[in-house]
Amino acid sequence: MRYLVLLAFVCSAAMADWNKVEFGNKTLLLHPKAQALPTTLLGPFAKRGDGGIVAVDDSRALVSKDGGKTWEPRPLFADNKKFQCRGERTLLRTRDGVLVLAFLNVKEMVLRWDQKKGGPQPECRIPVYVTRSHDDGETWEEPQKVQDGWCGALRTMIQLRSGRLVMGCQVAVANPGRHVSFSYVSDDEGKTWKKSNVIDLGKYGGYGDHGGGIEPTLAQLKDGRLWMLIRTYQGCFTEAFSTDEGLTWSDIKPGPIAASGSPGQLQRLQSGRLVLFWNRYIDAAKKTGRREQLSMAFSEDDGRSWTEPVVVAYDPLQPGHKEAEYRLSYPYVFEQVPGELWVTTFQGPLRIKLREDDFLPRRLSEQTYRVRYVPNAAIKVDGRANEPLWAGAAVEKQFIFPWNKAAAPATEFQALCDDTHLYFTFRMQDDDIVVLEKLRDKQDAVFEDRAELYFAPDDWMKNYYCMEVDSRGRAYDYRGSYYRQLDSSWNCNGLETAASPLPNGYVVEGRIPLASFEAMGFPRLRPGVKIRCGLFRAEFSHDRSGRPVVQRASLHNRGRHLDGPPPIEAWMSWVDPKTEEPDFHVPTSLGWLEVVK
Repeated sequence: MRYLVLLAFVCSAAMADWNKVEFGNKTLLLHPKAQALPTTLLGPFAKRGDGGIVAVDDSRALVSKDGGKTWEPRPLFADNKKFQCRGERTLLRTRDGVLVLAFLNVKEMVLRWDQKKGGPQPECRIPVYVTRSHDDGETWEEPQKVQDGWCGALRTMIQLRSGRLVMGCQVAVANPGRHVSFSYVSDDEGKTWKKSNVIDLGKYGGYGDHGGGIEPTLAQLKDGRLWMLIRTYQGCFTEAFSTDEGLTWSDIKPGPIAASGSPGQLQRLQSGRLVLFWNRYIDAAKKTGRREQLSMAFSEDDGRSWTEPVVVAYDPLQPGHKEAEYRLSYPYVFEQVPGELWVTTFQGPLRIKLREDDFLPRRLSEQTYRVRYVPNAAIKVDGRANEPLWAGAAVEKQFIFPWNKAAAPATEFQALCDDTHLYFTFRMQDDDIVVLEKLRDKQDAVFEDRAELYFAPDDWMKNYYCMEVDSRGRAYDYRGSYYRQLDSSWNCNGLETAASPLPNGYVVEGRIPLASFEAMGFPRLRPGVKIRCGLFRAEFSHDRSGRPVVQRASLHNRGRHLDGPPPIEAWMSWVDPKTEEPDFHVPTSLGWLEVVK
């Protein structure tokens, strides 16, 4: 792999533009684009299915339903005399809605290290435990021990595309005393774990209570391999790769990313990019300023090259003071909504949020569907879309499954515009139509097959409007603001929709008054005007597996439940949003709709 070597430097001229911000009894310098978080919690954090946030501290889970402004505690352990989390811990929510927390149990912590006697003594230990929640942090299982011995820190746990969980770990070993790194993998959402081979750096890693390779962070690359970055004192991270999803690590070597002997945090963002937060020396030659500055860089090619590192926070060492008092290290990173990063540090009081687009704007699509303008279109919205005028409308067929490799069923979109309405139709192949006979309200459409149109007056979806139509022609219309602040009480005035069956699918048809577009903030649709538009399809299938029904809240079902098993979800789009997980509510999902003669 080719890399852009990251050089450690700070432009002193830029420091004058930084903001001085109080965090407790410390004054930190923040990058002008950084903002203080609404909470002082360290984290780590995870997103709940209902859109809330869950965090953990030493003995509690905490739930916020207002973006982190206020928190409600929940007991994490049945017996606080038996368990207590150390600050180095890791938390994730699986795609199936299980929260998995790995932590070091302070209640069993015994530090006994004598390098002359081989390093860690037999009683030296701080074991690793895992506990899980099936209800978004309301209740937790009894913790299960994964590893005994001395584990200095836990940095990263990720879920792979296959569903497997992988957790970076370490343990102290003796004769001579040092640390070795490895991973644990779980194929049952954290219930049981298997250990990988051990990465022992030997003499290169050094010896002592901080010697060896420690505190690994990792991410899955787009080719399926796993990439691990391991903390060493050699002026760079050591890197390792796995081709079997974390059971075997190889190609272990010094990496090209300059680092100061502190752990990094590597994370895959929803945009598909990698982001790295880590500490660099202020003066690499003298090896000074080891943990005073926290840096950030992005990669769009899986680590082969990186943006120039940006220092996002700085705690300058004061003359006569100890270095340990001026540290911004051991970062946690949480993508609260796509493109908004919460960054906190275990060492140091840093609690900030950053916008990805302020440093590297996401690339928007220029794909365009051209809507033919026809004066006085005589189109009846009956779900058939069989008037002769439709033969002159452009046919868009390039719909894909962006998040899996399956062949997409045939889908066609067409639109026409006259002086009063925008007309649209979808023709969809579907051999297993999911439809509810009766809707409790229009939001029940989230459980059905349907065609979807989104319209945004601006590129970044500050406000946007959605019309979704099921196979019976029933409309679910709502408005939103970024990110997923949805108002289902909104109705598109004058929206008409209908549907009709096909031998192997269905057709939906509709029309939207141009006056309604103007009320939404769009210009009058006429030849030469183009607006941001998304064309999507929810292509669901029935779950006939006979497995026990598990109802869990998600972004897609919006916390709603059915009496029976929920459908198996699959999502199709005209524009590839290029996100890691299925999501149409992001600016990269939109193309252009342009009216032409």
